[in-house]
Amino acid sequence: MVNWEDTFDEIAQASPEMALLPIGAIEQHSYHLPVATDYLIAQALAERVAKELDNCYLLPALPFSCSREHCDFYGTVWLRPSTLAAVVEDLTRSLHHHGISKVVLLVAHGGNWIIKPTLREINLDRRGLHVILTTPDAGTAGQGESADLHAGRFETSLSMHIHPHLVKMDRARPDFSPAQGREFFDYTGIGAVSPTGLWGAPSKASAEEGERLLREAAARAVAYIKHTFAEIDRLESERQR
Repeated sequence: MVNWEDTFDEIAQASPEMALLPIGAIEQHSYHLPVATDYLIAQALAERVAKELDNCYLLPALPFSCSREHCDFYGTVWLRPSTLAAVVEDLTRSLHHHGISKVVLLVAHGGNWIIKPTLREINLDRRGLHVILTTPDAGTAGQGESADLHAGRFETSLSMHIHPHLVKMDRARPDFSPAQGREFFDYTGIGAVSPTGLWGAPSKASAEEGERLLREAAARAVAYIKHTFAEIDRLESERQR
C-alpha cells in the first residue's frame, strides 16, 4: 500500500493498479459527536481496507460532500451535488492519467446520492477505468436498527472506538427517532424533525461494539471490492472475445 505520505517516485515505483478514495462529510452529529464524524470514520475504515488490498494507493479522505440536509446546524458545510460529481470525476480522471484502472469510492455519508449516477457515467464513458462504490454499512440491510440513521448507536460506537477523546457522552441527548421516515432528510432537512440533530440511540453505543463494527465493515468492504473487480474483469474479458 502507498498513500499521500509517500513521494511521487515511491508511488511510481509501486505502480498501483487500484486507488481508494474515502469520502466523508463535515456536518452536525448532535451534541455528543464532532462535526468531522463521517470524515473520521471514512479515513479510519479506508486505512484498514487498503492494508488488505494488493498494491493500493490510499488517498486522504475528502472531508466535504452533500450535507445540506443538516444546514440548520452550525458548523455544517456542504457542496452542491453537481460540485461533488465534478470533484469525483476530476479525481478519477487524474488517477486514470497515471495508469490506475480501478477506483474504489468508500462513502461514509448517506446523503451523497449523486455519487451513484456519477460513477455510472464515468464507467460507461471511459474505457479502461472502473469505479465502484462501498459504504461502512454495506451488506447489513435488514440487520441493523432502521431508526438508527444519524449520530445514533452505529456512529457513536464507531466514534467511541476510533476517536474516544472527541466523544462527549455527558452532552448526549436522549435517544430519539422521529415519527417520519428517512425521506424527510430530503423533504424538510433533519432539523425540522429532530431539533437536536439526533436520529437514533447513542445510549446503546459502546467502544467494544465500535471495534467490532469497524472490523466487520472492513472485512465486508475488502470482500466486496475483490469480488466486484474480479467479476468486472471476467465480464470485460468475455466481451472482448
